[in-house]
Amino acid sequence: MSGPMKKPRAVFPEEEYVPEESDEEMEQDEMIGQMINVDFEGFPANDSDFHGIKRLLQQNLRGLDVDISGIADTVISQNYVGSVIKQVGGEEDGEDEDENEGMGNGEEDSDEVFGVTSVINLTSRKDETCIAGLRTALVEKSSAHASDSTNQMLREILSNESKHVGFLISERVINLPPQFSLPVFESLGKEVEEAKKKKMPYNFSYLLLISKVYKTEKKKKKKMIETEIWSNAEEEIMSEECIDSFEYPVKGDTGMSGEWDEDDEQYTPYRRVLILDASRMPEIIVKVKDAVY
Repeated sequence: MSGPMKKPRAVFPEEEYVPEESDEEMEQDEMIGQMINVDFEGFPANDSDFHGIKRLLQQNLRGLDVDISGIADTVISQNYVGSVIKQVGGEEDGEDEDENEGMGNGEEDSDEVFGVTSVINLTSRKDETCIAGLRTALVEKSSAHASDSTNQMLREILSNESKHVGFLISERVINLPPQFSLPVFESLGKEVEEAKKKKMPYNFSYLLLISKVYKTEKKKKKKMIETEIWSNAEEEIMSEECIDSFEYPVKGDTGMSGEWDEDDEQYTPYRRVLILDASRMPEIIVKVKDAVY
């Protein structure tokens, strides 16, 4: 069961959001390409957000053999830390609610989850089945793809119960810009500090963050030049401040939106695991803020 609901946190500025096209939208030619002004806010996760959170976790945790449903339940169960991003306001809200009334099928919710941010303690929760599976999956990927030193570091920090490791979740739909990450990161930091005051297990030494990265190679002056695109642009800045990192390729990732021609560059999807010093997160967030604004 999730904890009690609180007041909304992390109010987002009005942004221009281009939603991904559904089958119905494709049939309405006059709507394609229009810009829609919408407002977003951060709310505590609740049970009705389960499927939205799970969908976002599926794209973040692609390539890992883990219990995504269990991890989504964990995010909801500790909703005093973290937020889900939802659309609020708008002239058509009343019409949407009327159309959606009574149409729930278990996976449809009028309050679509556009993003989720949280942090899960991989140390204190190590005996929980879904978290034990996540720890194992990360170690397996590290063993297969990381350098010996990075693999050893990951194993050491996960086995050291005196220094807790947090799994930082920061996932959102593709079209939302990096500015959306800052209010929820700042809110998350405040919530973690409040939890620490209550002697709750959120005093982290390290944080692990999985980033979505896409790579391609093209020849320039007889040399192959590698190009990277980060799905969440702010995480590229965070990667510059990380202690260490490793990456692994994934299949079936549809994280890059848009229409592609045969002659367009082909990008290979990866997941990059960043190992961050938790004590430096406030400083890192300031650098992200300076870069994206």
